[in-house]
Amino acid sequence: MSGRRRAAATLAAGATLLALAWGLGPRSAPPLYDGGPIIAEHYRYLHPSPGFTSTKPPSTVDVTLKLEDGQSPGMAETTDENPAQAQLLAAANTFTLPPGTTAAHVSIAPVDPPAVAPPGGDLDGNVYRFSVAAVPGGTPMAFRSGQQVTVVLRGPAGVSGPVLELWDGTKWTKLDTTPLGNTAPDSYAANVGALGDIALVAPPAASNGGGGGSGGSAGLIVAAVIAAVVLIAAATVLVLRATKRSAGPPG
Repeated sequence: MSGRRRAAATLAAGATLLALAWGLGPRSAPPLYDGGPIIAEHYRYLHPSPGFTSTKPPSTVDVTLKLEDGQSPGMAETTDENPAQAQLLAAANTFTLPPGTTAAHVSIAPVDPPAVAPPGGDLDGNVYRFSVAAVPGGTPMAFRSGQQVTVVLRGPAGVSGPVLELWDGTKWTKLDTTPLGNTAPDSYAANVGALGDIALVAPPAASNGGGGGSGGSAGLIVAAVIAAVVLIAAATVLVLRATKRSAGPPG
């Protein structure tokens, strides 16, 4: 236990220092690992347009995670594209556990879009269904009070200004969306307090022009910091799992 806590504390401190370095350092300096442009594979559509050549369907996430110290586990689940088209990041103890829960089942999958189109915009890529359910039973796990998770979606290349929106079965709701910039091209992140069907929605073509303005450089700083948090969160979960596996069962 102490080893895992030390690993988490080290990574958390590194995240803080990295965020400060990116936020306060020269704006012309890219992140250290950003040695060149990221070459992304073509977007994988659930329903490609006629004539569109795609060799692979979009990938999915279907994984069962054990509880951690009697709490919902940390999650850093991503689809297999490069870069991933959908990601779910959650800290440990984000979800409530129904009685008898022994594990959490995480699912991310592209689904058919709802019959109701997003108002004032067009779908930019696939609609993804995010779910976290209790094992056994399959009951959706509710968020603990005040908790959120981070959802990241990548859309097709070259679309300006899409935002993440959540479909709750009756209406679309815009989410506070941050582009991740060159760190993850065409990828956008948002914190959510509920899971469901989430998609990128692009504004009408007429509203794509103009904009920008004085907030551009500040937006890049924010995007870099959020990208750092996304990457460190994923690394934290992976390190904790690796440490737990290497420790093995108690003797």
